[in-house]
Amino acid sequence: MKGVVGLLCAVAVTGCSSVNTEYYEAVQAAAQANATAAQAKFDALSAIASAGDGQAASAAVMALALTQTPSVTPVPQQSQALQWASILATPVTSLGMMWMQSDSAKTMAKYNADVSLARVAATSQSNQALYGAFVDANQITGDVAVAGMNAAGNVDYSGFIDGLVTLGTTGMTELGALGSAGFESNVSISNTAVNGLVDLGTAGLDATTSLGVAGLDATTTLGTAGITGVSNVAIDGFDTILTMDQGNNDLMSTVWTDYTAAIQNIMDSVPQLTCTVTNNADGTSTVSCTP
Repeated sequence: MKGVVGLLCAVAVTGCSSVNTEYYEAVQAAAQANATAAQAKFDALSAIASAGDGQAASAAVMALALTQTPSVTPVPQQSQALQWASILATPVTSLGMMWMQSDSAKTMAKYNADVSLARVAATSQSNQALYGAFVDANQITGDVAVAGMNAAGNVDYSGFIDGLVTLGTTGMTELGALGSAGFESNVSISNTAVNGLVDLGTAGLDATTSLGVAGLDATTTLGTAGITGVSNVAIDGFDTILTMDQGNNDLMSTVWTDYTAAIQNIMDSVPQLTCTVTNNADGTSTVSCTP
C-alpha cells in the first residue's frame, strides 16, 4: 500500500514537472520570434530612412515611433503536483488510517485468538487432571468399601448379641423395681398430703373463728367509742353555741346603749328655737324664730 502511494506521487510529480517545462519553453520561443520580427521591422525602416528620400525618411521615423513591440508575459504556473497532492491528501490519509486500523485489528484478533487457545488448553488440562483425581478417588472408595464389607462379614457378633440380651433383662428388672418404688412413694406422698390438708383445714377454721370473734369485739368497742365521741362533740357544740349567744346579747346591749347616747348628744347639741307666726293684713303669714 505504501509503495503504491509513493509510486503514484512520483508519477504525478514527474508529469507535472514536464508540463511546466514545455510551457515555459513555448513562452521563450514566442518571445524570441517576436524579438526577431521586431528587429527585422526596425532594420527595414532604418534602411528606408537612410535611402535619402525626405518624405520616406519622415514616414519611416513616424512608423518607428508608432511601432509597438508585442511582448509575451509568462503566466506563473501552479504546481499540478501540489494540486494533486491537495486533492489526494484526504483520501490517501483516510486509506492509510483504514489500512493501519485494519492491520491493528488483525494483530489484536490474532493475539486474542492465541490467548483464547491457551486458556482453552489450560482449562482442558485442568479438567483432565480433575477427572483423573475423581477416578482415582472412586477407585479408592470402592476398594475401601469392599474391604469394609469383608471385615464386617468376618466379625463375631455373638458377644454383642449376648450383651444385648443381658442388657434387656437387666433393664426390665430395674424397670419393675423402679415402678414398685414409684407407686410406694406416690402412696406415701398422698397420705402425707391428705394429713397435711386436714391439719391445714383445722388450723384455718380455728384461725377464722378467732379472727371473727376478735373482729366482733373490735367492732363493738369501736361502736361504743364512736357513740361516746359523738355525744361529747354534740355537748361541746351546744355549750359553745350558748356561750356565743350570751356574747352576742352583750354586744347588742352595748351597741344599743352607745347608739342611744350618741342620739341624745346630737339632740342636745341642736339649738332650741322659739318660733312665732304673725298673720299680715294682706293675708300672708310671717314666721319669726328666736333662740
